[in-house]
Amino acid sequence: MSEWGPFLLRRLGRLIIVCFVLVTLVFVTVRLVPGDPERNSIGGFDGTEQQKEEALARARSDLHLDRALPIQYLETLRSAVTFDFGTSFQTQQPVTTVVGERIGSTLRLALAGTLVIVVVALPLGMVVGALTNGKRRGLDVGFSGVSGFFGSVPPYVMGVILVYLFAYTFDWFPRTPEGGWTDEILPALAVGLGPALLLARVIRVETLNVLGQDYMRTARSKWLSSPRVYLRDVLPNVVAPAITIGGVMFSALIGGAVVVESIFNRNGLGRSLIQAIQLGDYPLVQAIALILGLTVVVVNTLVDIALAAVDPRSMVRS
Repeated sequence: MSEWGPFLLRRLGRLIIVCFVLVTLVFVTVRLVPGDPERNSIGGFDGTEQQKEEALARARSDLHLDRALPIQYLETLRSAVTFDFGTSFQTQQPVTTVVGERIGSTLRLALAGTLVIVVVALPLGMVVGALTNGKRRGLDVGFSGVSGFFGSVPPYVMGVILVYLFAYTFDWFPRTPEGGWTDEILPALAVGLGPALLLARVIRVETLNVLGQDYMRTARSKWLSSPRVYLRDVLPNVVAPAITIGGVMFSALIGGAVVVESIFNRNGLGRSLIQAIQLGDYPLVQAIALILGLTVVVVNTLVDIALAAVDPRSMVRS
């Protein structure tokens, strides 16, 4: 247990550094987005030219664009720490209010996509690994081909395919959101199925590696039941690499959710981010980009901690 203190301190230090870099990248990127933030903020202003210039000056001041870049950067850091991002141009509401209304849909999609990855990848990878352990070459080739193909399909393409097949062709799911649990199934499959199949390939390889170890041959020589062998000896050894790869795939899942929300007409952060970029909603773009980025950073840190709990040797290596 004495190793946990230094390990957690190192992880906390890395988390702070990565968050600092993330805020810097968002600050630079948002200012490279085409458009004029102060003009977007006043919209179609109806008044004299002088009144328009005065409104632009007020907007420039509210957005801190009349200050030097270092001051603007410090304001961005303050906004990230206090979660005070100003007012959205689209709704004229505080950005935190807009985010609070729409973050629930994105969180549900991310959790549902993660559930798809866990439910599909772990059992599928282990079962295929067991079935192809030195036999069934056809199944081995077929699984690798199918999982590789569907794993390479982008989430938005997968979403279109799923909607066409199961909402329009077979009419199994609603074509527009109806507020029920069925609204979550197709979007979750769109963002989670590809990563799940890729992760299943990794778990299959790890399963084969474990089955080839000497202690597995010893376990089999004792005529232990297959479920007991796989749950006691195989599962713990494939969980660690699954957690590592799964944490990396979570970043892709968040990125896929940004686009998939538009396909399924979900009023979440991803769809709001696309609309905000199109309309040049400067404060909302900055807030959502930071929140999505921080979510990925925090999840990756939690993955490191979970990996250390499963395999304490990783605390020494990292």
